[in-house]
Amino acid sequence: MTLLAVAAKDLRLALRDWGALLFTMVVPIIVTSIVALGVSGGDSGPVLFLPVVNGDQGPVAEVLLEALAEHARIEEVDLERATEIVRVERGAAAALVLPEHLSKRYLADEPSELQLLTDPAKGTELAMIRATLLLADREAASLADPFSEELLEVREQSLTGSNLTVSSFAQTIPGFSLMFVLMGVLFGVAFGLDDERTSGTLLRLRAAPAGTASWLGGKLLARYAIGVFQIALLFGFGHLVFDLSLGASLFAFAICCAAIVYSMTGFSLLVASVLTTREQIIPAGLTVIMVVCSLGGCWWPLFQAPLFLQRLAHAFLTAWSMDGLQDLIARDAGLLQIAPTLGVLVGYGTVSLALGVWITRRRLEG
Repeated sequence: MTLLAVAAKDLRLALRDWGALLFTMVVPIIVTSIVALGVSGGDSGPVLFLPVVNGDQGPVAEVLLEALAEHARIEEVDLERATEIVRVERGAAAALVLPEHLSKRYLADEPSELQLLTDPAKGTELAMIRATLLLADREAASLADPFSEELLEVREQSLTGSNLTVSSFAQTIPGFSLMFVLMGVLFGVAFGLDDERTSGTLLRLRAAPAGTASWLGGKLLARYAIGVFQIALLFGFGHLVFDLSLGASLFAFAICCAAIVYSMTGFSLLVASVLTTREQIIPAGLTVIMVVCSLGGCWWPLFQAPLFLQRLAHAFLTAWSMDGLQDLIARDAGLLQIAPTLGVLVGYGTVSLALGVWITRRRLEG
């Protein structure tokens, strides 16, 4: 009987905290759905996007494009627009340029060179495009008599950096480093605030509102310093052990990391300020981390997700953080090139910080 009585009491206590119960029972279903969609890419058709500059407009080009369309979303554009999509908008991993007189040369058994304008930073997507080109070439051989590998050669030209290929570590190390730093900062801030609540510090601060900013600022500064050290340690380890590039400018890389941790610190305060019990911190914190990291491109390249999730990604600081790191690591960008991304990260952190302070003050006054 004692056992049942204790179990009933604990169940009643658990049911009182609807917030914790919601995060424990319902949110995992949402997170699982997001991960499933991200991995599968959805059922909306080919996820690869390949702009094509068709300078030939002949039968050989037509057959090749028909074969490519079976595996990728093809859009015919001019050379200027293709370059803009790959280099400026980062909307595709590559653009294919079909030269003039391709059909005429092919039918005369003369070789032709196809040009692939690439963004090597999107290594996984670029590898899939290369494989798609090879597959389309073979499929086209059965439609047009016959495609010869010797007559069609692909030459790659990088539009975003000096390297034609980028290691897969450029995706995995930054992505999981961001996840673990965010985890450390968010839980550090959330548990720190909860410890002060349970110890009565927050009640004493009601009588000294001028001290709230100093007290809260000191706690956040400590977590910011730990986060900066952690991200430096993770990327330093990745550089030494896995030969991960830190970009052309170590100073720009350090500034980017500092801006990333700043945005994480403000975001963590905002999340922590709305969690009212210790029981909510772990399930809610893990939920937030998994959602923003999966949607933000930390776990897999964004192109693998359905289009609506790709559009949603930049509502989160993780997507902007990955953009800045990818620009430095894989595209040889400098401080000026990543300045807009840094501005967004600093703005994201500042707005989150302001909202978190406002909510915390309201709770002190309540």
